[in-house]
Amino acid sequence: MKRHVILACCALALAACSDDPTTPRSGPSQTALSTAGSLRAVVVFHDTASIPAEGVALIRSLGGVVSTRLDSIGVAFATNLTPDALSALSASGLVKQVAEDRERNWLPGVRVGGVVEVADAGPASHQDPTRVPRWAHQWNMRQIQADRAWAAGHFGSPSVKVAILDTGIDYTNRELSGLVDMGLSRSFVPATAAPGDQPFMDDHYHGTHVASSVVTNNVTIAGVAPHTTLVAVKVLSAAGYGLFEWITAGIVYAADIRANVINMSLGGELHEQDDAALIETMQRAVKYAEKKKAIVISAAGNDAANIDAPNVFYAPCEVSTICVSATGPLMQQDFDQPAEYTNYGVNGIDFAAPGGNASDTKPYVNQDLILGACSTRTTSPTLAPCRASGGPTGAYYYMYAAGTSMATPHVSGVAAMILAKNPNIPVKALYNKILDGAEDLGPAGPDDYYGKGRVNVYRSLTGS
Repeated sequence: MKRHVILACCALALAACSDDPTTPRSGPSQTALSTAGSLRAVVVFHDTASIPAEGVALIRSLGGVVSTRLDSIGVAFATNLTPDALSALSASGLVKQVAEDRERNWLPGVRVGGVVEVADAGPASHQDPTRVPRWAHQWNMRQIQADRAWAAGHFGSPSVKVAILDTGIDYTNRELSGLVDMGLSRSFVPATAAPGDQPFMDDHYHGTHVASSVVTNNVTIAGVAPHTTLVAVKVLSAAGYGLFEWITAGIVYAADIRANVINMSLGGELHEQDDAALIETMQRAVKYAEKKKAIVISAAGNDAANIDAPNVFYAPCEVSTICVSATGPLMQQDFDQPAEYTNYGVNGIDFAAPGGNASDTKPYVNQDLILGACSTRTTSPTLAPCRASGGPTGAYYYMYAAGTSMATPHVSGVAAMILAKNPNIPVKALYNKILDGAEDLGPAGPDDYYGKGRVNVYRSLTGS
């Protein structure tokens, strides 16, 4: 049974917002240190499907500015509040819970490996994904039998939309160009994009790498579901930080545009007694998405921690439809061993998937990680070569990374492939299709590390 998760506090930073409802942000950021009169808060009303006018009036009477209204789940976010104002809101009969919202690191513990240079004459899409030049390095695709699914004629469908809630997607990358729905993609992060770039461009690296495990143009690497459409929903900054406001608004937006799959390769530790309002907000958003027929798939986290531990929970994974742990080899041995860093828990974990392995105490090689696309707009100093992709030398750059973040899009790809074959399948039935194909590894039945099994796209599609 799903539990709830709570995020560890990071540095408090508050972005100034307008009094507009749920509007994607693309303008300049105006970030300031928090003071007693400038708290940002989430206000959860008792009504789960609307925001009462009296509630908005109360926020404003206390000096607050409503920055985002999520009427469909009965949640509002507001700025310019004082501790006394939060207390007054908590005492209102209209309000169920109130909590301060802070920017937090939603990408803890992701391991970044080496950058790989690929020199070629130019982009050339391969009809057979197994013919991509780096197929030998994609143990992850072979492990879930994606190659067998393709050989059986299963390639997914452009009508299936996978929303990547992350740092954005580099839609100019040769592996992803033409695969991102530019009209539906949005940013909820108040930052200015570089000249010529859309607000949802990935200035980190994470979202681009994640997206390329779902689908690519089959130039150098292959993704699970070759014909799938991506939607970039930027909810994290160039540093991997974000507010609950941005992420929750992103979930609701993805549901409203009828995304079929919502991939959240992000998360953090919360404490149930202190962060009940934040947990309730995330729960409502996920339930709303499921009601809109979207399956929500999230990363379990990279702290080698038991997410079943009392009073602690990992958001959004423990309220998502599917919570994913990671597997991978060390020194290219035992490709299905639990990753050294992966969070675990028999109640919290639904499925395992290849996320790459990396250890602080045992030797490993880059090839033990997941090879993926690298954003040409990354601001990470260690990934500087990626910014030169397609430059005068004719070289392109890819990167290795490991984490439950990398495992999650494999499951999203499996879901996308099933949806292409069964377009009207309900969320619960889709979950069961993934379950039917999962390989029961470790102790028989559900267990701490593999959950109900490591996903297998071929078995889920064919029943064999």
